[in-house]
Amino acid sequence: MEHPSDKVLSALIKSVATLLSAGIAGYVTLKVIALVDPNYERKKEAKKRAEELKSFLKLKPREELNEHELRLATQIVLPESGVDMEDIGGCSDLLAQIEDDVIFPLLIQASNITIPSAYYGPPKGILLHGPPGCGKTLIARAIAKKAKANFLNFDISILNDSVLRFRSRNDHEATAVMKTQFMALWDGFAQSVNSVIIIGATNRPEDLDSAVLRRLPFRLNVPKPDVVKREEILKVLLKNENVTNDFDYRKVADSTDGMSGSDLKEIVRHACLAKYREVAKALVERRDVQMVNDINISHDDIVLSSQQFVENGKNLKRDFCDELNLD
Repeated sequence: MEHPSDKVLSALIKSVATLLSAGIAGYVTLKVIALVDPNYERKKEAKKRAEELKSFLKLKPREELNEHELRLATQIVLPESGVDMEDIGGCSDLLAQIEDDVIFPLLIQASNITIPSAYYGPPKGILLHGPPGCGKTLIARAIAKKAKANFLNFDISILNDSVLRFRSRNDHEATAVMKTQFMALWDGFAQSVNSVIIIGATNRPEDLDSAVLRRLPFRLNVPKPDVVKREEILKVLLKNENVTNDFDYRKVADSTDGMSGSDLKEIVRHACLAKYREVAKALVERRDVQMVNDINISHDDIVLSSQQFVENGKNLKRDFCDELNLD
């Protein structure tokens, strides 16, 4: 005869086995979903990020975001995570103009201060145009931080060819309808009582549709830096680095003619890699921090890095031309 306690133990074992089976099945299901859906981890991270932002944006906890809204939520940059204007070198005149024409009107508007003019206010659209690597996106993020505003970094490349490019006679009717709807929604932002500013950044403003240009009336050219601007950029890039006492910023600026801010950042990075390469292995093995602290970057290190950068660019161009000449 089976003892009652044996029945209880048997039932308990079955329950645990059932729970374990369900747990394993759930775990396996999640693993299978992760394998089948290549975007599973991205969606999971997006959802986590969205939950953090929902509390900041004061959305209802139970308010669910759809997949499109989740993608946009992950692109929001909060003011404290933005870029300081002081960290952007070579754009002092441009940033001063932005402060006068964009930042102060925004701050005054947010402070509910009344100015007796119907025309004093921030522009509804800004277009930053210029060569690649000259800081257009950094400037946009700096505007948001200075104005204490949230920045939605929306990659418009998906829509560029189908919506924002110059209209041609070959446009399909459906595409034309989509453009019209897109512009109507854009106008909704412009007419909103909230302080929403659209900032566009491009290196090909001539390809933009005239309707888009009309909606971005405040236009600023962000050119490649001249020698004075390059010197300013180098000082920003190297302000927290160990450099020699006789570091000649002008010498480096003179040797980097035609380079963008992005190029300058890259040559500084390569110079630092080369300088610390000799002690990297010893640092890993012995963890001799003092050995690293004794190393200083000289202007000659940066100049050498810039020469290698230019040479690599020539080799790339030559290899590309050789490929084009292949039969």
